Amino acid sequence: MVHEIDWPLIGMTVDEAAKALRVDRKTILKAIQDGLPARKVGVGWRIDPEAVKGWLARKPATAEAEDDE
Repeated sequence: MVHEIDWPLIGMTVDEAAKALRVDRKTILKAIQDGLPARKVGVGWRIDPEAVKGWLARKPATAEAEDDE
């Protein structure tokens, strides 16, 4: 059973987002450069979980995903 994660009000860190999406933290940093909504707080980034959901919904499929067919 998958449990819903209750994120803090200030949002997820890069590491938390990477863990939630099961990707490397470098992938999240690249996604921020490519338009994933995030805010710099001190020396780190904070990412709103709802923004991640919206970004994923808008992100087009890549050629790699099409090659898996």
